[in-house]
Amino acid sequence: MAVVVVAFFAVTLITLTHVISSGDQGCSVPAPLPNLPAQLRALGGFDQSFDANNPEALAEVAANAAGAVDPDLDGATPLAPVTVAALTAGRPAAVVVPLEAQQTPGTGTHVAALVSFFVGCGGRAYFGSVADLSSGTSATTIAFPALSRADAGARLGTTAPQLVYTTSPFTPEWRNPQSGKTIAAGE
Repeated sequence: MAVVVVAFFAVTLITLTHVISSGDQGCSVPAPLPNLPAQLRALGGFDQSFDANNPEALAEVAANAAGAVDPDLDGATPLAPVTVAALTAGRPAAVVVPLEAQQTPGTGTHVAALVSFFVGCGGRAYFGSVADLSSGTSATTIAFPALSRADAGARLGTTAPQLVYTTSPFTPEWRNPQSGKTIAAGE
């Protein structure tokens, strides 16, 4: 019986030590589970978590994921990742990496794709999805978000607008944190 009690306390102590050292105490947003397309499952490595505070690594993963999901996006250049907060409590924040591509000769560049990562407890980012913008009306998007922070702030009457999403980080809104008023960031 003494061995069982000692084993119980040992397991409990190890579990508590792991929980305390993981830095996730009080975290209300569970780590999102990736829902990978077949191409990324076949390649492997996209189901792991990534450091949300390492923009270079996220940009590289985003470019690799986009090229694997859609060969037309292979070679697209990742731009600076954009953090998008969740407007709804209990949803994870997101990091969106825009990918730039040459449109047609002489017409410049545009955002050809967006790659999302959801950020869970401990600052770990998990692959979300790839949105191909290279066809249709989105093909002329030159930035993400299309409406700049400065323009959004002027329209919302604040110097510190927040970029938030309700359903998808690919369609964020700018929000005035004092009034709660929002406008589409894709305008």
